[in-house]
Amino acid sequence: MFTELTKEAGLAALEPMCGCGLLGALKCIAGVEGILPMIHGPVSCSSGHRLAMLYAGVEPLLPTTCVEQSQMVLGSCERLEQAMRAAWEKYHPEILLVLLSCAVAMMGEDYQSCVRAYCQDTGKLALVLDGSALAGDEVDICPKLYAALCEALGVQNGTGSNIALEGFAKTDYAFQKNLPALERLINDSLQGCMTPGLFADSDVFSADGAYAGARKVYASLLWKRDGLDSAAPIGVRGSWRYLNYISRETGLPLRSEAERIYREYEEALEPIAAELRGRGLSVAVEGAGWYAYALADYLKNDLGCRVLLSVDRESGRIPWRKICDAFYEDTGRFELVELIQEFGAKIVFGSSNVQMDAQWRYIPFYQPVWRVVEPMALLGYEAAIQLAKQLLPEAIG
Repeated sequence: MFTELTKEAGLAALEPMCGCGLLGALKCIAGVEGILPMIHGPVSCSSGHRLAMLYAGVEPLLPTTCVEQSQMVLGSCERLEQAMRAAWEKYHPEILLVLLSCAVAMMGEDYQSCVRAYCQDTGKLALVLDGSALAGDEVDICPKLYAALCEALGVQNGTGSNIALEGFAKTDYAFQKNLPALERLINDSLQGCMTPGLFADSDVFSADGAYAGARKVYASLLWKRDGLDSAAPIGVRGSWRYLNYISRETGLPLRSEAERIYREYEEALEPIAAELRGRGLSVAVEGAGWYAYALADYLKNDLGCRVLLSVDRESGRIPWRKICDAFYEDTGRFELVELIQEFGAKIVFGSSNVQMDAQWRYIPFYQPVWRVVEPMALLGYEAAIQLAKQLLPEAIG
């Protein structure tokens, strides 16, 4: 039904994967100590997005100004000033981030005057960011928010031996599993040490913290979509490729044993991959580009699977036909379910929006995931071996 309607309307998708800028901003900073988000707009915008805080495993605390019809006519700045003072009195954040919803973004009021008054009264920072659909979707706001925070906090690229993956966030699915996997991968193979980035609870508010001097590399929510080299370290070959990319970006050399470690895992994967190749296992992937492009490449080119890929934003630098058999951009929910059914997938990596246990094996991969299940780590060498083993029963059966 959805696919037919989409074609008739001449649209790319009827059921988009991406949400508005409010969701993207919350994905960046949910659970980051010292930064308090506040929605300036109707209460529905706050209540509708507060569940994003659960992605980071934290209390869904999301203050709102609860703008009503009278403020839409007479102005909402007074309501915003009151809410900002209340937020300071109760929470004392290092940074208060005011996110404008669609309703107030169209009003064109001088919200910066509220920010100046707050900063003068509290001695702390406050920022205003347009989270409305007029300013773009959740993908567009992430680099804007990062740039605003860097300017406010004086963040610069460092020259030390620490590496910060900027954009790798606490709201990323399986963050608690993938963080130590990334640390092992980087610390074991590079002459450097990984430290949390700005969206992963860095020590940015500490004057002598490791983050300040860290060499910054963009990942996940801040991925530049500039090629597979910079995509997530998924698969054995993909992990080795990513290590070399990090080395080039930071100027930090690989350890002498790095290639030996890679070759050992490559040898361990080969018999499992050989079992999978030629069986034509059909797999669908729904996810953010940094993860999803890398997973699709591993599944198709290393394990021999047929792959349907749906990503939040297409990368113009990665020809999709080289990594998958069917490609969709910003397509999700029931429309994507229909496309997966037509594709004949036996395994689906994605959000709970595409969970159909009666039709395929579902593996949580992308938020939102509401299923109570132990997350599977997907980054690094060890995860590559385990993932290949997970696919074997479906391929053989």
